[in-house]
Amino acid sequence: MTRVAGAAVALALVVTPPVAATPDRPVRVTVSEGTNLAVTASATHLVVDLQGELFSLPRDGGRATSLGHDLDPFWPAFSPDGTRLAVQSFADGMFHLRTLAPDGGDVRQVTSGEHDDQHPAWSPDGTRIAFTSDRAGTEDIWSVDVRSGALTRVTTAASRESQPTWSPDGRSIAYVRDNAVESIDLTTSAVTTVVPAGAGFVGAPSWSPDGRRIAFVRSNRLFVAESGAVRQVGELTDVFPFPARWWSADEVVYGANGRIRVSDVRDGATRVVPFTATFTLQRDRYARKRPDFDSRRPRPVRGIVGPVLSPDGRTVVFKALNDLWSLPVGGTPRRLTHDSFYETDPAWSRDGRLAYASDKAGTQDLYVGERRVTSLPGAEVAPAWSPDGTALAYQDENHQTFTLDLASGAVRRVLGPQNAPGRPSWSADGRTLALTVSVAERNQILLVDVASGATRTVEPAPYASISTRGDDGPVWSPDGRSLAFSMHGTLWVLPVDQSGAPTGPARRVTHEASDAPSWSADSKWLLYLNNGRLKMTTVDGAVREVPVGLTFTRAQPSDRTVIHAGRLWDGRDPEPRTDVDIVVVGNRIQRIEPHRPDRPRDARYVDASGLTVTPGLIDLHVHQEMRSRFVGDRQGRLLLSYGITTTRSTGDPAYRALEDRESLDAGARTGPRFFMTGEMLEGSRVGWEFARPVRDERQLELELTRVRELDYDLVKTYERFRVDWQARVTGRAHRLGVPTTSHYLHPAVAHGVDGKEHVAAPSKWGFGFARERSAGGVYEDVRKLAAHLPITTTLFSSGSLLADDPGMVTDPRVRTLYTGQEQRALNAKLLCAQGRGPCGFLDGTAEQARRDVEVVKRLREAGGVVLAGTDAPLDSTALSLHLNLRALVEYGLTPFEALRAATLDNARHLGVASDLGSVEEGKLADLVVVGGDPSRDVAALADVRMVVRNGVLSTVDELLEPYR
Repeated sequence: MTRVAGAAVALALVVTPPVAATPDRPVRVTVSEGTNLAVTASATHLVVDLQGELFSLPRDGGRATSLGHDLDPFWPAFSPDGTRLAVQSFADGMFHLRTLAPDGGDVRQVTSGEHDDQHPAWSPDGTRIAFTSDRAGTEDIWSVDVRSGALTRVTTAASRESQPTWSPDGRSIAYVRDNAVESIDLTTSAVTTVVPAGAGFVGAPSWSPDGRRIAFVRSNRLFVAESGAVRQVGELTDVFPFPARWWSADEVVYGANGRIRVSDVRDGATRVVPFTATFTLQRDRYARKRPDFDSRRPRPVRGIVGPVLSPDGRTVVFKALNDLWSLPVGGTPRRLTHDSFYETDPAWSRDGRLAYASDKAGTQDLYVGERRVTSLPGAEVAPAWSPDGTALAYQDENHQTFTLDLASGAVRRVLGPQNAPGRPSWSADGRTLALTVSVAERNQILLVDVASGATRTVEPAPYASISTRGDDGPVWSPDGRSLAFSMHGTLWVLPVDQSGAPTGPARRVTHEASDAPSWSADSKWLLYLNNGRLKMTTVDGAVREVPVGLTFTRAQPSDRTVIHAGRLWDGRDPEPRTDVDIVVVGNRIQRIEPHRPDRPRDARYVDASGLTVTPGLIDLHVHQEMRSRFVGDRQGRLLLSYGITTTRSTGDPAYRALEDRESLDAGARTGPRFFMTGEMLEGSRVGWEFARPVRDERQLELELTRVRELDYDLVKTYERFRVDWQARVTGRAHRLGVPTTSHYLHPAVAHGVDGKEHVAAPSKWGFGFARERSAGGVYEDVRKLAAHLPITTTLFSSGSLLADDPGMVTDPRVRTLYTGQEQRALNAKLLCAQGRGPCGFLDGTAEQARRDVEVVKRLREAGGVVLAGTDAPLDSTALSLHLNLRALVEYGLTPFEALRAATLDNARHLGVASDLGSVEEGKLADLVVVGGDPSRDVAALADVRMVVRNGVLSTVDELLEPYR
C-alpha cells in the first residue's frame, strides 16, 4: 500500500543513526604455507609477497618479518646488489613502479601517470628497470632510468608484450608474447624467439646469471630453455606464475605447491625453504543496522529513477514504487500508471508528449502515452525523442541503438552492441546521438551520426569517466551548446558545437552527490538527483530543491494461514520434523505444533501433508538491476517460483536498486525481499556498468553520503579500489551499521571487511590470477585467513550439472518467465554441459566443479564459512542457486550443510538470523513448499509448489499466470 503525502509536509530522510565501531584486539594468524606467493632473493635474504604483504626472511628460511602491506605490492624483484627492492605497487590507484629498502623503508616512486606499469626487472648494472606498460595504448616493454625517471620504449608490436627479464650482459630483454618467449636486441631491435609457443600458459621468464638458460613457467610447471631445448625442472605441478630467481647458474628459488622451493635445474633436485609468517588482522565489533520488517509508519520515497523535466520546466516525471509519477514543481505527485507492470525510462518530447517503456504487453515495449509503438521480440527501452518529435531513439536487450520513425513504424539500427551503454540523447539538429560507452576501461562519450552510423569518442575530461553508463548522461541541451553529465560524483557541463565536438573544458556546476541530469527546454535549468532528493540548478550553480512529498508504507498481510506440513526441515536440525502445522499470523510464524486433524475455520488452510516445508532460500550475491529493465516484472516472479525469498545485491545502479527495494517492501512489485547496495566503488578505471569510478578523496566523501542517505544495506568495493580507501570505507560503513565486501581476502580481512565474494574472484591482476587460489587449490594461508572472512560460492562451474537434469531447461517456469534471450543462453549452457556445443566464458566443466567444491570443503574444515550466492544474472537467474547447492552435495557436502548455506548461514551473515533463515516461532514467514525431501535429496528443493514471502502465499501457477 502506498500513499501520497502533501507537498507542504516536511519529510526528513530516514537514515540509520551512527553507531560505534569498536576494534577488537588484533587477531594474529601465523602460517607456514602460501598460495600464489612470489619470492625474490638477495645474497643474504629472501623477500616474499604473501597475500599482498611483503615479508623478509633469512636465505635459509625461518621466521619472516613483515614489511607492511600499504604498498599493495606485486612482482617483487631485488636489485643486482641487493640494496633495493622493486615492486609494482597499486598504492595510488594505478600500477606504478616503486623501490624500497630491504627493510621496507625509504620508499621511492619510479613511474607515475594514468597508466599501468607492471612486472619490474632490473638491468644488470642496477641503473634501469624494464617493465610492462600500457602507456602507448597497448602493452609493451619499456625501461626507466631509476635516478632520472627517463623512459624508453623497448617494443612496439601490436600484440601484448609483458613480463620482461634482462639478459646478464645487458644487451637484450626477453619477454612473453603470444604464448612464446621472445628476446629483443637493445641495439639493433632484432627480435628472436627463445621459447617457441606451445600448449598451455607460458609466463614469468628469467635469465640465468651466465646467460645460458631461461627459466619460465608453463601450465603451472617450471621449465628451462637451453641451447634450443626445453625441459621440465622437478615434478611440482603448482608452480606459481612469478619468475624463478637464480641463486647461481644452476639453482633457482621460487614458489610452488604452497612452499618456497629451491631446485637444481640440472637434475631437478628440489628442497624446501621453511618459513613462518604472521598476519595481524583488525576485526571490528559493531552494531549491525536492524531492518524494520514490521512497522507500518510512512517512509519517504528515495528510490526515484530516471527523473525528467518537462520542456516548460514545470513538471517532473519519474519512476518510483513500480509506477510512473507526475510531479508539478512545488506541487503534489500524481500516479500516471497504477498497475503491477514494470514501467521505466520516461522521456518528454519538446511538444509535451511522454514516451516510456513497459512490459504490460508481455515484454518491454515502447509507448507514447497509451499507444504502443513497438512490438518487436525481446525488449525495447531507453526512448529518446528526436528534436522534431517524429522519431524515437531507443536500445534493445542486446545493447544496440535504433531509431524508430513514429509515422511509418520503420526501425533502423544506428549502433551495434556496446558494453551496457547509457541512454541516448539527440543533438539539437537531430543529426547526432550522444551516449556513454566503455572505452579503455573508462566511461566516455560516443557521438553517433544518425544517417551514416559513423562514431567519434569524446573524453568528458582527460582520463576521466562519466559516473555510470545509465542515467548519468550525457544529455544534450536543447540549444545544442552543451552536454550535461555526472562525473566525479557531481554534475558537469561540457560546451560543444552542433556536432558534439567540445569547444572548451567541462565545468562543474554542483558540489554535492548528483545524478540523472535533464534539461528544461530553454537550456537554463538542469534537474538532478541528490541522494534521493530532486533539485534544479542553473549552469551558474543556483540550486533549488523540488520537494517530492511521496511516502510509502510497508505491506503487511493481516490474515491467518495454517500450513499442514508432511515434513518440515526447519533450517536448524539435520532431520526434518513430520506432520506439523505451521500457523502464520500476518507476516510471522505464530506457532509450530503437531498436526490437528480439524481444519481451522478462521484461517486459510493449506494441505501440504504430502510435501516438505523449508525456510525460504537466500541468494547472497546478485546484481538484480543488471537486466531488470529488460526482464521487468518476470524477474521477481521467477525468483519466487524457485523458492528464493531473499536476495542481496553486491553492486547495482543505486536508484534502481533502491526503487526495487521500496517497491518490494510496499507490495507494489512481486518478488523476494531485497537487501540493496548501490554501484560498486571502483578506482579510476571501470568495467561494469554497475560500478562507480572514484577519482579522489573529495569524491570518496560524496560516495559515503550516498551510503548514508540512500540507506545502503551493504558497501562493495571492487577490483581497482585502493586498499587504504577500502579500510576507510569499512570504518565509516561500520559506524552506520553497514557491512562491507570485496573480491579480496587480504588485506581486506586485516581492514575489517566483512565478506569476500567468489571462491576465486577476478581481481585487478585479471581473471587469470587470484591470491586466494592456485592450480593446487588453497594452502594454509588462505585456509586460516578465510576462517575470519565468509566467502560466497558463485560456482559457475555448477552449470555442468545441467547434464544430469536437462529437464531444468524446459521447466514451465523457465519457458514462461525466462525471456527469449535468457532461454537461448540457458540452452547453450546445457549443450556445453553435455559436450555438444561451445562453452561460454564463464561456463565450467564437471571437473572444475569438483575442484571448486574441494576448495569449499577445505575452507570449511579450517573453520571458514562459505555462503550460497550466484552472481545472477551473470549466471542463470534462480536456477543457478539450485545448481550451486547440487554441486556442493555432488562433490562432498551433506545436504544439511548445503541447505544451511542458502538459509540460516546466509541470514546470519546478513545480520537478520532472528527474523529469517529458519522456520521458528516468531520469525518472518518466508517458506518454501516442495515435493520430495531436500534433506535427503537437495534436487527436490527445485520442485517448488508454493512459496510464502512475508506471510503471503503464492502457488507457482499464480506466479506464472500473467505470462501464460
